[in-house]
Amino acid sequence: MDKPGLYDQDFYGWTQQQAKVLEQRLVTELDWEHLQEEIQALGRQEYRELVSRLSVLLGHLLKWEYQPEQRSRSWFLTIPEQRRAIGRHLRQNPSLKSRIEEALLDGFEAGVDLALRETNLPLRTFPENYPYLFDDAIAENFLCDTRQDWEG
Repeated sequence: MDKPGLYDQDFYGWTQQQAKVLEQRLVTELDWEHLQEEIQALGRQEYRELVSRLSVLLGHLLKWEYQPEQRSRSWFLTIPEQRRAIGRHLRQNPSLKSRIEEALLDGFEAGVDLALRETNLPLRTFPENYPYLFDDAIAENFLCDTRQDWEG
């Protein structure tokens, strides 16, 4: 049985050691297997961040549209916050744009779950399929026009 390496015993220490090896360009000292795993994991993390932001945005848009009598300042402020965060995230990770459709589907499912948890509405209230265009959902004047102040 192999003795556990630095990667298994001290992940932070491993990252620092690998960074130093990279800086010194000591290619033969790189932990190629774990570096590949970690780089792929970083990419998955960026995708999950996009889906998470979309989930919150879409959940709040659904609540805004399907439960207008409960609209609140909190919903009004969360919507532009998530729109800006999605825009920033895509500017920082432009290749994620190629996965927008997939992220919308994943985000919509979680958004419906959020809306169900935070309203007393039945599942049948909400559309079965993603009802918005991406560009509409992130537009500041779509459904909840956040270009103006909250008017309760």
